[in-house]
Amino acid sequence: MTMNAGKKIVLLYPRNHFEKVYHPWTWAPLPILAASAPLFAEGFDVRLIDANVEPAWQQRLVDECRDSLMLGISCMTGPQIHFALEAARAVRGAGLKLPIIWGGYHPSILPEQTSQNQYVDAVVRGQGEVTLLEIANLLDQGEDFTGADGITFSRGGETVNNPGRPVADINSFPRLPYEKLDNPRQYLNNMHVGSRVINYVSSQGCPARCQFCAEPLVYGRAWKAYTPERVLSDLEWLESFLGVNGIMYFDSTYFVKEKRAREISRGMIERGMKFGWAANARAPQLGKFADDTFDLLKRSGLWAFLVGAESGSQSQLTSMQKDIEPEDILEAARVASKHGIKISYSFIVGFPGETAAEIEETWDVMEQVSKIVGEYNSQLHFYAPTPGNALYDKAVGLGLKGPESLEEWAQFTTVTGRLPWMDKSFQNRMKQREFYMVYGYPSEWVRRRAARSSLRRVYVSVASAAGKTRCRLHYWGLPVDWWLLRGMREGTSED
Repeated sequence: MTMNAGKKIVLLYPRNHFEKVYHPWTWAPLPILAASAPLFAEGFDVRLIDANVEPAWQQRLVDECRDSLMLGISCMTGPQIHFALEAARAVRGAGLKLPIIWGGYHPSILPEQTSQNQYVDAVVRGQGEVTLLEIANLLDQGEDFTGADGITFSRGGETVNNPGRPVADINSFPRLPYEKLDNPRQYLNNMHVGSRVINYVSSQGCPARCQFCAEPLVYGRAWKAYTPERVLSDLEWLESFLGVNGIMYFDSTYFVKEKRAREISRGMIERGMKFGWAANARAPQLGKFADDTFDLLKRSGLWAFLVGAESGSQSQLTSMQKDIEPEDILEAARVASKHGIKISYSFIVGFPGETAAEIEETWDVMEQVSKIVGEYNSQLHFYAPTPGNALYDKAVGLGLKGPESLEEWAQFTTVTGRLPWMDKSFQNRMKQREFYMVYGYPSEWVRRRAARSSLRRVYVSVASAAGKTRCRLHYWGLPVDWWLLRGMREGTSED
């Protein structure tokens, strides 16, 4: 459909971290890509601005908004709110009156509080593709957008929640328009699964009910997935357009249906696709897969299962409604290793009310996993409260001061543990323990770094000896070696 110059819309993906560099990879801004797809299909002239890669994003934003119908902003809890507010203030400071519509996880979880901010004209709750298109059409027709379903806004000091909108089948939405990004090739990353890896989602939502996660709040445990044919078509397009040879699935959980995963992998093999991929999985799912499913997944290029284990303590897993057992975590490691597929876990410590004994149970499972797979290939995180669930309420009961405005949420971090029961001493103890695990069970990544120079080989050799001894003795006190090795690491430029 031909673009109409009078149907211009600006979508912003704010910076996702305060520091200039947060991680070594740059990922395509999938939230605004998804929101833009139906708009492009209806003939709207959508301008996509990713503040994570554009140095002069603020000036461009103001310039683009001068003749636009609306500005849409997608953000998560934390730093993105800070930069979203900065963007909205810049637009209003330039005297521009276009509606500023917020969406994404944080506004969807706290729509009423978000909508009360002076820089928010409305909040799109949950899945935003259809709602944003309706708003755009109303504005294009010169009508009041506040009649759209699925939004929350403030009027005369009162909060208005319009009727909700059912979660739509995402197969009805157009392909994500990667080609509309400024320089889409800058989002290709060189990593384990390939030298030209891009992020992609094949589903929305998650059927699980984990009480630390935003997904159940935003999608109501609904899981909508592309058909195998749709996924294969998208992958072929990415391969031909960008020369992609690796896919990082950003699905909250990819392996909900074994049959679907098999059909996609079989199609990749039949169509001669040559790239690696990795995706999120729940531990109990992997323990139930047939042996030939693993073989099929591996032949299609699967490099690793990414599993959110969260805890090795059954009491904590029960409390967070994870609906898994520690044995599920170990069994997933066994079956992945049996079939020569890597598996990477994320664990969390510092849950509200978590005891020292429960944390020790988590470390025990982490070490058992390391022994099964032959390396430490996990990631340790500190608990970060997500508003709107039982764990957040428990954290508030234990002394967390919950932000009461959008400005306060803008200073909230989901990366480092800044909680009343999680002081610097606690964090250091956890980091020390992980350091010993990293070098006590050295991964392929550690071994590769060791081979880069003689100094690094010496460093890794000394750190591995210390780590192996600590892990064998299970002694974590008097971490003099950790302090010395940290200083040595700076001298060898180890990260």
